[in-house]
Amino acid sequence: MNKPLERFTFDQLLREIRNAEKENRPADLSYKLLPEFSFSEKEINTSLNFEGSTIQGAVYFDNCTINGNINFSNCLIYTTLYFDNSQINGSLIVKNARIREVVNLISSKFKKNINFEGSKISGFLGLNKIWVGGNLNLKKVEVFDIDTPTGKIRGDIYLKKAKIVGSVVLKEAFFQGLGDFQETDIDGNFNLENAQFQEILILTGTSVEGETIAQGLKCKNLIAHLT
Repeated sequence: MNKPLERFTFDQLLREIRNAEKENRPADLSYKLLPEFSFSEKEINTSLNFEGSTIQGAVYFDNCTINGNINFSNCLIYTTLYFDNSQINGSLIVKNARIREVVNLISSKFKKNINFEGSKISGFLGLNKIWVGGNLNLKKVEVFDIDTPTGKIRGDIYLKKAKIVGSVVLKEAFFQGLGDFQETDIDGNFNLENAQFQEILILTGTSVEGETIAQGLKCKNLIAHLT
């Protein structure tokens, strides 16, 4: 049986974060019904736990520093999850979430891991110019096209000009669009086992220090020049 959600206003969200910082504990924002919210130029000195919550709009972190983990596991986000030029001094955990529009983590730095395992996204998954100090786990992620009033957004994944200190796992992932991994450095392994791309897969200039695993990989066309 699903746990009932407690409705929270944005002011209550801020109050919980302030109290958590004072009490040196994670902010408990789990199983809440939350409005769209945006943080810009903000430093937060605790972890943020949104597990199981429903967010009725978009989530924005713009030029923020988060000194802890952020957990969106099992969340429903009505529109966009967006990080721009932010620093997360922990892990970003988005396991088994449903995000009805795009995810974009552009030019952001994650000290530990990013984990999207099992999440379903409508619209593209943008990871360009990110830096990840651990692993990037996209196992069983599904990214689908979405029709918008201004046209169709393809279910693409972009991981261009990024640096992953650990491994990248796309095992059994599905993308209705293309995969663009140009000029990305991966210090660990690159696991594409049984991944599916309905459009092209671009690996030009991709550098993998570890093992590239591609058994069962399916794509419309492969453009590859691994270094």
